[in-house]
Amino acid sequence: MDTHKGTTLALIASAQWGATGIWVALLRDLPTATTLVFRFLTATLLLTIVLAALRGFRRPNRSALEGGVLLAAYYVLATVGFYLSDVVTVSLLVATSPFFVMLLRLLRREGLTGRELLGGLLAFGGVATVLLLGAAPAAGESHLTGDLCGLGAALVMALYSRAGDRLRGQGWNVVWIACALGLLVSAPFADPGAAVPDARQWGLFLGLAAFSTLAPGYLYPLACQHINATSATVVRLSTPFFTALFAFLILGEALGMEHLLGAPLLLLGVYLTLPRGPSARA
Repeated sequence: MDTHKGTTLALIASAQWGATGIWVALLRDLPTATTLVFRFLTATLLLTIVLAALRGFRRPNRSALEGGVLLAAYYVLATVGFYLSDVVTVSLLVATSPFFVMLLRLLRREGLTGRELLGGLLAFGGVATVLLLGAAPAAGESHLTGDLCGLGAALVMALYSRAGDRLRGQGWNVVWIACALGLLVSAPFADPGAAVPDARQWGLFLGLAAFSTLAPGYLYPLACQHINATSATVVRLSTPFFTALFAFLILGEALGMEHLLGAPLLLLGVYLTLPRGPSARA
């Protein structure tokens, strides 16, 4: 395995995923379902054109279908989360996926070390800090649903990350299936009377589709082929930092006290929950 290449690919994918909340925040003037539909529609059409030009269509296997379902669920949950809560908080919650990996191992009655249990407690404390100390939402607005969607996306990503090796050679198939399925699922919830996106919004959808949907969805499985799942997840912990940087530079949003206090606990805890040794390569 080429560790340097795998780490670089995972870091690029993390930066691209970190920008997802920024694209979505800039599209909040559209209904949530409308954004989902046009996100998946743009990505599906763009990927279909690319694959047709490169003759890159392959027959999907069962793992590609399963991966596509998980990736579609991740995109839907993360997008809704970014709509309803602040982007840095949701990005931090999504980063708790290794914590859910640990819980899945616990449910399977696999042995956990004291370090992993300590990490779980720290991660839980970090999540609680971020949620409880967060700024009070505006009148009539609740961030709870958005935060829960962020945690749901983390759970789905935990399942997706464990499928890395089985997706070898199926990267584009997984992304295309995810986008097409996401379009089918979100279309019934879109308002037929909603305005068609203007030129600026179409540009944002193209950026969201190409930069933060297609590219990382393809690069991350590639990264998992060169480094083990644990290493890829460690690199993915950089995603909230990219989100915070983009939010400050583009949206003008500074970190709140809940982020400054909760993020170190959460990320350190998540790091400690990562398995070590041969089992980490599974």
